[in-house]
Amino acid sequence: MTSATARMAAVARLELRTQQREPLTALYVLVLGLLSMAFAAAGPVELVRGRGAVPRDAAWSLWLAATALTAFGQVITTMVAATVVLRDRADRVHELLIATQLTRREYLIGKLAAALLMLCGIYAVIPFGLVGGALLAGGQLSDALRGCVSPFVVLVMPTMLAVGALQFAAGVWSGRLWVIVGQGMVLIWLWSVCADAAASSRGSDVLAVLDPFGTAPILRATAMWTDAERSMRTMPFSGPLLANRVLWLLIGGGAAAAAIARVPRVARTRDATLPGAIDTAPPAFTVLPLVGIERISGCRSVLAIARYTMRWMLRDTGWRVLALLGAMNVSVHAYLDAVATHASSGVPLAQAVSVAAASALQTHARLFLILLATIYAAELVWREREERSAALFDVLPVRDAALVTGRIAGVVAAQGALIVLLGCASATGAVIGARSTLTIQPLAGTALDSVFAPFVLWMLLSLAVHVVVQQKVAAHLCCIAMWVFGVLTAQISALPGGGDRAGWRWLVYGALAVSVSWLGWVRGEPVSLAKRYRKTRQRVEFP
Repeated sequence: MTSATARMAAVARLELRTQQREPLTALYVLVLGLLSMAFAAAGPVELVRGRGAVPRDAAWSLWLAATALTAFGQVITTMVAATVVLRDRADRVHELLIATQLTRREYLIGKLAAALLMLCGIYAVIPFGLVGGALLAGGQLSDALRGCVSPFVVLVMPTMLAVGALQFAAGVWSGRLWVIVGQGMVLIWLWSVCADAAASSRGSDVLAVLDPFGTAPILRATAMWTDAERSMRTMPFSGPLLANRVLWLLIGGGAAAAAIARVPRVARTRDATLPGAIDTAPPAFTVLPLVGIERISGCRSVLAIARYTMRWMLRDTGWRVLALLGAMNVSVHAYLDAVATHASSGVPLAQAVSVAAASALQTHARLFLILLATIYAAELVWREREERSAALFDVLPVRDAALVTGRIAGVVAAQGALIVLLGCASATGAVIGARSTLTIQPLAGTALDSVFAPFVLWMLLSLAVHVVVQQKVAAHLCCIAMWVFGVLTAQISALPGGGDRAGWRWLVYGALAVSVSWLGWVRGEPVSLAKRYRKTRQRVEFP
C-alpha cells in the first residue's frame, strides 16, 4: 500500500468510526428495516400505489417497493453526505489537516469512500427487511431471497451510489447544508413528476430515463401488463431501465470526480495542501442592528425583531436564488397552460386564464415553498449560534414570547412577499400566453388558501421540530422525512384548502406548533432535556 493510499484509507476509517458512533446511524437502519419488513409482511405500510390485486411478494411489487424505499432513503443519503462533507468545517478542525501530509484530493477521496461505504451498510438492511417480512407472512426463504436480492442490486445500489456521489459533490462545491438539502428535495420532486407521468398517458421513454430512483422506467415497461402478468412475470432489465441506471451512475460519478479534481485557487505547496473545498468558511450573514428593543414595550420588541428577521431573509442570497427559480418555473408553466387554454377554446375567458394561472401557482411553486420553509425555519433557531452571535440575543431585555413571535412574524412577512412575487409571475405568464386579461379573485383566493397557508404552516411545524430536537441535522432529517412520507402516501396535498373543517384543523396544528416553539425555546447553549422540561413547566405556571 502506497503512502497516498494509506492516508486515504486512514481518512475513510476515521469517518466510518465517527459515523458508527452517531445515534442517527442506528435510527437510519431501524427506519429502513422496519419499513421494508412492514411492507413485505402485509402490514399497514403500503409502498406501491395502484397495486390492486398484485401480491406484495410479486417481482413487480418488490421492485417498485425498492424504488419507494430508496426515495424515502434520500433523506438518509442527504444527511450522511452532509455530515461527512461539513462536519470538519462545523467543528473548526479542518485547519489541523493542513499541517499533515494529506492533500486535498486524498482527503476528499477518503471522505467519499467512507460516505458510500456507510450508505451501503445502511441500505443493506432493505433486503433483510423484505426477506424477514416475507418469512413473517408465511413465505419460503428461497423464494424471498430470490425476489429481494435482484431489486437491491439493480435499483437500490445504483441509486444509492449515484445520489450519494451527487450530494457529496454538492457539499464540496458549496460548503452549505441548504444546497445539499435543496438538491435532495429537487431529486424527490423529479422522481414524483416522472413517476406520475409514467403512470399516465403523458409518459415517454425520455422522461422515464430522467427518474433518479427508477420508478418511471419500471412503470413504463409494465404499462401494458395485466394484474396476472404483474403477479407472475419477472422484471426485464433492459431498455429505459438500463439506460436510466447507466445515466444516473454517470451523472453521480462525473459530479464527484469533478468536485474532487477541482483545482483550488491557492497554490499547491506543502504548507497549503488542503485548500479548495475546506479552505475557507462560507460567508456569514451580515448582522443588522436591532433598534427599539426595550423592556417597556413588548410590541416594539416584536416589531423590531420581525423587521430584523424579514430583512436578513430577503437579503439572503439563497432565499433570492430559490425565489427567482420559483418565479421562473411558475411563469413558464402558467404560460404553457394558458397557451393550451387559448388553443382549446379559441377565445379564452378571463376566468379560464385566471384558473390556469392559479393552477400553475398551486402546482409548480410547492417544491420551492417547502424547501424555503424547511431551510429558513431552521435558520430561526441556528443562525446566530452558527455565527457565534447568539449571546447578543440572549442578553436582550426581551421576553421569550416576544422573541419567538417576532421571528415568526418576520418569516411570515417574508413569505407573504414571496407569494406576491410568485403570484405576479404566474399572472404575467398566463396573460402573455393567452393574450388576454384575467380576473384577480380566483388567483388571489388560491394564493391565500392553497399556497400561502400551507407555506406558513409548514414553516411553523419545521420550527417546532428544530426547537424540540435541538440538533440541526436530526431536525432536518425529521422535517424532510415528514415531507417524503407525505409524498409517498399522497397526503401532502391535504394541507389547508380542504373545507372549513380541514382549515380549522390545520389552524389548530399551527397554534400548537407556535406554542411548542415558545415553550421549548432555548437561550444560550442547548441544555439537557430535564432542564428544558423544568424551564417549560416554569413558563406554563401562572401566579
